[in-house]
Amino acid sequence: MRVYYERRDVMPWRHVGILTSRPSALCLAAANGNFRTRENFLKPPIYTFDEHNEAFFFWHKARRDGFLDAPLDLVHVDAHSDMGQPSSFAKSLYAPAGSGDDVEYYREFARTELEIGGFILPAILSGLIRNVYFVFPSWRNHTAKRRRMNVCSVFGEGKIVKENLKAGKISDPRVLKKAFPDLTGFNYATLPLESVPRNRMVILDIDLDFFACRDSILNQFAYKFEITADQLRAREAFLQDRTLPFSGMTFDFTEENGRSFVRVSPRKGEEVSHLPSKQAIVAEVERLVNTLLDKKIKPAAVTVCRSCFSGYTPPEYVAFIEAELKRALLGAAGWDLTLAV
Repeated sequence: MRVYYERRDVMPWRHVGILTSRPSALCLAAANGNFRTRENFLKPPIYTFDEHNEAFFFWHKARRDGFLDAPLDLVHVDAHSDMGQPSSFAKSLYAPAGSGDDVEYYREFARTELEIGGFILPAILSGLIRNVYFVFPSWRNHTAKRRRMNVCSVFGEGKIVKENLKAGKISDPRVLKKAFPDLTGFNYATLPLESVPRNRMVILDIDLDFFACRDSILNQFAYKFEITADQLRAREAFLQDRTLPFSGMTFDFTEENGRSFVRVSPRKGEEVSHLPSKQAIVAEVERLVNTLLDKKIKPAAVTVCRSCFSGYTPPEYVAFIEAELKRALLGAAGWDLTLAV
């Protein structure tokens, strides 16, 4: 059993101070009522969820359960980088001292504070991720690039997040350390699958839209509201409002069985999508897993995002891709993964 120092006061972004022994993943599982068998529990988990902001919670859960002992490189397999910078949060991305079950705090934080395109930077600040490798699909016209980046929060409070701070503009390093005590540097790479670095333990994060994607998701959204008869009669006056063309929305009024409705939807744009055959998806799933195996990539935990409510993965593809991907992951020689319950 390893011994480490944990501090829960003064500086919420670091854990040092109180001498504590870290229980094994097996003991944590038993304490939380998740005990099954030793053989099953020690296998790296595959967490599956609907939208990508939830990954932040599952990474914290993996750390709580003993699968992530230190920050690891993130292999982010996705049609989108998800490296958006959150401007500010209503509550801190660091669980406060005495908050009880930190994992539940992070579950609620992911649900209420994080967007689907902005969860990776908070995870770096949380000490979950060391470096980021964004693996884009072959059908994306992206250019491979690498750069050094940093992220921090004002006064280390975890509420106002800053990205790529130029330290040279602050002459006194003491001021920098006081203003941004959680300043964290990391390497960021945008690269094709075949350029993933070799021989490392990683967090493997896969979005199903890597295999099939509809970028023009706003074309799919529409909301129907019931209105009064008076509002229906006043529709011509409403549609004459000269600000409506700038709203990006369309309004269609109808009457059905004596009831009045308005259908509100974003103005339709160009349809942008990648909709391959099932055969092509199976081949791409196999290429992904086999390439990572050849590179001697070892997942400590795997997160799989469906992107099903946002619509980035077309609904008719979700179940098929998920089944094929899990089949390949569970069959990957040497990874010894298991589906998390």
